[in-house]
Amino acid sequence: MVPPVPRRTGLQLMQFNKPASTKNKMKGINKMKTRTNLKSSSRPHLASLALLLATVSLLAFAPPAARASTERPFHADFITQFETVLEFPILHVTVNGQGQATHMGRTRAFTDDQIGNLLDGSGSATYTLTAANGDTLILALVVQPGGNITVAGGVIFSGDYTVTGGTGRFSGATGGGVFAGAALFLDETDGIGCFAVVGTISLPGR
Repeated sequence: MVPPVPRRTGLQLMQFNKPASTKNKMKGINKMKTRTNLKSSSRPHLASLALLLATVSLLAFAPPAARASTERPFHADFITQFETVLEFPILHVTVNGQGQATHMGRTRAFTDDQIGNLLDGSGSATYTLTAANGDTLILALVVQPGGNITVAGGVIFSGDYTVTGGTGRFSGATGGGVFAGAALFLDETDGIGCFAVVGTISLPGR
């Protein structure tokens, strides 16, 4: 039986080599640092997020792989906000996103079953993409062990996805491809991120 692990947040478990505070710091500097911590840290976070978004956006324009005649290119990219709950070693994540997707236009992305294993870097999620007219497309995302890479304040991830169906014009849709993205914590449990998917989709009767 595994001994109980003290409850920590996902951000605390993902931080490495965090410098210890020194005893000789002036009290005034400590107070100022406390007040400005979130503002100062958010700037590099936002700069990093912009760079990562540019990187994963390139994925959306990558040349599609060879496909059957019934398959069409599909790509989408999203800016997201997320909330986490830790049950070590599993990090549970709820994500809301806005973006653009081929065949859908402006699209919302949502999942409340995303998980990440903090020990081996694997993960999974089921995303519902909703077009402006209400039609939905369901994507099952899988991150293999080692597919989550820890960075300062967050994580970079990549993996494969499968189209498992949808509603409206996407009822019975199939397909799949690859995805990549990044997430950055703004506090111990919540943060912002981005991800892109690129692959193919088959629509019955089209």
